[in-house]
Amino acid sequence: MEQKKRFFSHQFIAIALLLFGIAVRCIGIGSIPGGLNQDEAFGAYEAYSMLHYGMDSSGYAFPVYLNTWGSGMSALNSYLMIPFMALFGVHAWVIRMPQLITSCVALYVIYRLFLRLFNEKAALIGLLYFAVCPYHIMMSRWGIDCNLAPAFLLFGFYCFVIGVEKPKYYMLSALLYGLSLYCYATIWLIVPFMILLPALYVLYTGKLRWCRYLPLSVLILGILALPLLLFLLVNKGYIAEIKLAFLSIPKLTVMRDSEVTFHYFTWYLRQLLTMLVRQSDGLVWNSAPVGLYYRGFLVFALIGGIYWLKRAFTSIRKRAYDPFVLLIFPLICAVFLGCLIQVNVNKINCIHIPIVTFIITGLYVTCTFVEKYFRYAVQTLAGGLLILFIVFASWYVTDFREEIGTLWCEGLEDAVAYADAQAALTGSDTDPAVTIYVDPSLYYPKILLYSKLPVTTYRETVVYNNYPSICLWIDSCGPYVFLPEAAEPGDLCIIPESEIEAYEAKGFTVTRFGHSAVVQ
Repeated sequence: MEQKKRFFSHQFIAIALLLFGIAVRCIGIGSIPGGLNQDEAFGAYEAYSMLHYGMDSSGYAFPVYLNTWGSGMSALNSYLMIPFMALFGVHAWVIRMPQLITSCVALYVIYRLFLRLFNEKAALIGLLYFAVCPYHIMMSRWGIDCNLAPAFLLFGFYCFVIGVEKPKYYMLSALLYGLSLYCYATIWLIVPFMILLPALYVLYTGKLRWCRYLPLSVLILGILALPLLLFLLVNKGYIAEIKLAFLSIPKLTVMRDSEVTFHYFTWYLRQLLTMLVRQSDGLVWNSAPVGLYYRGFLVFALIGGIYWLKRAFTSIRKRAYDPFVLLIFPLICAVFLGCLIQVNVNKINCIHIPIVTFIITGLYVTCTFVEKYFRYAVQTLAGGLLILFIVFASWYVTDFREEIGTLWCEGLEDAVAYADAQAALTGSDTDPAVTIYVDPSLYYPKILLYSKLPVTTYRETVVYNNYPSICLWIDSCGPYVFLPEAAEPGDLCIIPESEIEAYEAKGFTVTRFGHSAVVQ
């Protein structure tokens, strides 16, 4: 009876924490953070274009990799937006839905992972910490392509852990690792090692045995990787573009392969360690006063690392399989990648969940160290995390929301709708086209998205000012001209709020929309 009571108590706490974590990630998803990041907007415009016109902004039908910005963007996030756009239209919360869903699923997977690696107590501690982790909350609430990668890597890893005991899960692991390749190109270099290193450990300890699921898993991963291998061959000039009615393998305007290099290995490593210790990369949307993981909590990651060394030494010496030892391989691969690229929080996003798993391990080990007072240690931890979370959440919905709203020009969607309506009223039967001037700081992908400019019109009218380039900028497309200095009083112009005073001084009439405005 007592055991049954503990089971239901555990289940109740787990469900409560899971629902709390989901609520923290869902509430206000369309308005916090305010506005859209330019990459969010471009990925959404690609999804809108493929949904309604069957092509992306570069004219490719359902490409395996988008030519967005000229140097590309991973495609899976845009594809996952399409069904939500088809049902609900274009809204910020719709654009962020793929990221939101995978982040909420990640909460449950972390819980299940620690339930499998340790026990119910560790699983609850893990879910408690992950539910209020600043990095994961911030990451889950804005939908750029690369932010999908950590979740898919976590899902693939978890299924691999299960697969050691139930080999049919190897196929699901292969599927998820294969899909992760379409989340972020930077991880292409390390995904093979994320699979190979755990496989070698499992083979060494005698747990990897031949079964029909292994070749099927390799086949699944190979099928998913093949289009991207062809993509690399296309962009290295070995084969021509592949354009089919249902699939395209495009040649990018500029290939960014030079971003990965061994030349600055030690410098990039120092940069990575500095970012982790500071828990910030200096970018507003990636930084919180309490840190990415809460300041001071990296100590628990070190404790978790020491605990890992103890168990790994025992496992290797006795050649006995220990699933906990597998945790190190995603972290090793992520650190290696961080030595090859100039990092920020997003570029090295594959490192954060591995660090979180070691923090959770350290928290659990610390609480069990005082086993006699375990309950009080966990209660103290929960109280401390609640206070830290309240501090973080208070900042996030006030100061952060205002700062990001200004930076990402919240209200721009309404400004574009108003300018389009004014242009329609101003136009005539003989000259229906009215020029709308736009400040370039507002980023043209946002204008494309908010105006829902047909991709056919965009492709027919776009004028680039720096083609070819790693980051294409345009002078005009459709009715929009990104040369606001050419505007005179009476002309329509969309501007950020920081330019309002300057335009008022020139005699323009201002209509404000949040942190954006229309002047004429």
